Amino acid sequence: MSVLILNKEKGITSFTALKQAQKELGFAKAGHAGTLDPLATGILPIFFNSYTRFINLISTEGKEYIADFVLGISSNTQDITGQLSFHTDSNRPKTSDLKKAIGNFIGEQIQIAPDFSAKKYKGVPMHKLARKGKQTKKIEQEINIYEIELINYEFPIFSIRVACSKGTYIRTLGCDIARSLNTYAAMSELQRTKFGSIGMENSISLEELKNLDNHKKMQYVKRIEEILINVPKVKIKSSEVKKFQNGSQVESQNIKKVGKYLVFHEDSFLGLGEIDETFWIKPLKVLSERRII
Repeated sequence: MSVLILNKEKGITSFTALKQAQKELGFAKAGHAGTLDPLATGILPIFFNSYTRFINLISTEGKEYIADFVLGISSNTQDITGQLSFHTDSNRPKTSDLKKAIGNFIGEQIQIAPDFSAKKYKGVPMHKLARKGKQTKKIEQEINIYEIELINYEFPIFSIRVACSKGTYIRTLGCDIARSLNTYAAMSELQRTKFGSIGMENSISLEELKNLDNHKKMQYVKRIEEILINVPKVKIKSSEVKKFQNGSQVESQNIKKVGKYLVFHEDSFLGLGEIDETFWIKPLKVLSERRII
């Protein structure tokens, strides 16, 4: 087993959540995909041992969030954990205007990463530079908002559901929506409800995990193919296993489409390979664990 879908609680960092889950399950090594700020809750995929090498396969997938914003407030961090300024004379949007403004953000667009973010400027995370009061060059990035809807609005708080591409900052999105209405906003709540094909129904909280015995805990640690269901799979013959593990190209079985594949021998996961125009499999990442499950 290789991946735990944790429902991270509010008030702790993703790294702290990872270390607690690792301790509960007794794995030697762990890594997570898609950092959630302490304010945020929801889905945090945690990969264990040699499977940490495959985190990038899930990190590129789209995500879904539910977020609350408070209008009439601005923050240096774009959420309520920062230094707040209150704008009592700011615009009070109508529901129809808010819905229209939100709809304008569907599709591909350029977003400016917030100063308090993990984006790096000259090799240093921007949030570290921001806390020291140092100015950095604004970092622009392409994002895609697949779906967005207003799910509740009782002034000054509005709630949205967003399905988006990797790299989207939801707090920035909410602030940009408010700015388009000539007002201000700061995010007050954030929950990641989907990560690729994974939903909240697949997750477990730290508190729930701590209350289980070891056998039941491990039932929540999933096989990698159960998590990376959007990555196609290919099987190789037993005579090709050692070749693949040693980094040599091997023949695929009945695959006539190029691309990246999870490679298996029967039910044993071997690693990630790429099938090229010759329809042979080139090893990209080989599972280092000898005991493959």
